[in-house]
Amino acid sequence: MSALLEVDGVSRRFGGLYALRDVSFSVGEGEIVGLIGPNGAGKTTCFNVVSGTLAPSTGTVRFKGHQIAGLKPSAIVALGLARTFQATTVFPTATVLENVMRGAFARTPVSPLASLFNTGAARAGLAASEERCARLLERLGLAPFRHQPAGELPYGHQRRLGVAIALAAQPQLLMLDEPVAGLNPEESAEMGRLIRDLHETEKVTVLLVEHHMRLVMGICHRIVVLDHGEKIAEGLPAEIRSDRSVIEAYLGTEEEA
Repeated sequence: MSALLEVDGVSRRFGGLYALRDVSFSVGEGEIVGLIGPNGAGKTTCFNVVSGTLAPSTGTVRFKGHQIAGLKPSAIVALGLARTFQATTVFPTATVLENVMRGAFARTPVSPLASLFNTGAARAGLAASEERCARLLERLGLAPFRHQPAGELPYGHQRRLGVAIALAAQPQLLMLDEPVAGLNPEESAEMGRLIRDLHETEKVTVLLVEHHMRLVMGICHRIVVLDHGEKIAEGLPAEIRSDRSVIEAYLGTEEEA
């Protein structure tokens, strides 16, 4: 299995404090990989470094073999890597469809000049993009709300909309930052089924940060564990479940107890 994403020796300092220290892992094409750890472990910092929101202090990040550390987030999205965020990040007054269309702009093959003059090519490109976005809404169960302002959606539907916006950029690697945060058990289980289904039908590789251990253990092929900014374990779900260092990171040692 070829590596789609390679994180190699990445550290990130804030002043004299390390949020990440010499973290290395890879995500193979076609995998669902979980990135887990206690609060403050560095998971979101790692996501921000990979997606271009933060630059690493040291180390390299390669996507499809190309160095992407230091690139703007928009350039990374254009290469085929898109992400969601912990908080819902929709445009509340725009419609659900308009939100997804904005996510598609990174891959809409229409030049600014053609768009300015509303050429036939521009109209055809936008029509094709709108049709693809409408199909995404259908896939995620949001089609009935396509003309509704996004801010009026229930919270669980807004989480789905965030996934739709990221998928609209046609990523090869989809990074999901706590996709079931704030959802009830039924919504969380449905989101897990949705992620697995999208992985299979859309042929998208997934890197997932999540605290919901049942979801992580149920859908991930491999799991990487961070604690205090360092990688402490990596392996199959069954291996991680019984790893002593992981148990101690989450529950504390007997002496601490």
